[in-house]
Amino acid sequence: MTGDPRAFKQIVLNLVSNAIKFTERGGVVTVSAAVEGSRLVLRVTDTGVGIAADDLKRIGDPFFQAGQTYQRRHEGTGLGLSIVKTLVGLHAGEINVKSRIDEGTTVIVGLPLAFSLPAQQPSSNIATLTRALRSATEAQVDQAHQVKKSA
Repeated sequence: MTGDPRAFKQIVLNLVSNAIKFTERGGVVTVSAAVEGSRLVLRVTDTGVGIAADDLKRIGDPFFQAGQTYQRRHEGTGLGLSIVKTLVGLHAGEINVKSRIDEGTTVIVGLPLAFSLPAQQPSSNIATLTRALRSATEAQVDQAHQVKKSA
């Protein structure tokens, strides 16, 4: 897979920690990954509290927490799935969440094995920064101004 290993680790960490957090003692959390065609597919399934159908529409919105405030037993910022959604999008992947109240949740993340930039970038408030190429003259000037330390 072509991508940022730290971002992939963050995706897995956020999904697994959510699954554990919302699964009661004695419940089951299953994590699997497989290559399906040209994608790496990560599945995190739990037998936890589940998410209402109305809330599924907003899953991944920053600061959104499923469930009514008086029903929540767990604290959080509501950023975990938002971060996952953003990181998956930056890797040209897709995320799918299936859930039923009192039955559990399955989150499926599909990431392309070979990443290529889309022909047209979607408009968003996320900028991609790239390192500017420096001329040989600029590099020499920088090198001349460097402080050398000696022991």
